Amino acid sequence: MAGHHGGTGSVTIPEKPVRRRLQNLPSFVVTRGGEYCFVPGLRALRWLAELEG
Repeated sequence: MAGHHGGTGSVTIPEKPVRRRLQNLPSFVVTRGGEYCFVPGLRALRWLAELEG
């Protein structure tokens, strides 16, 4: 769903009793930038919490 596909993307919607497939969807997501977020693990968070500041 997200990302550039040039208007040739398709999505399958799981419905009962018959699933529905949408094809040739136009691009509706415009990427203006990006960000990489790093979250330390629990062990590192505990270590940080124990530091004296």
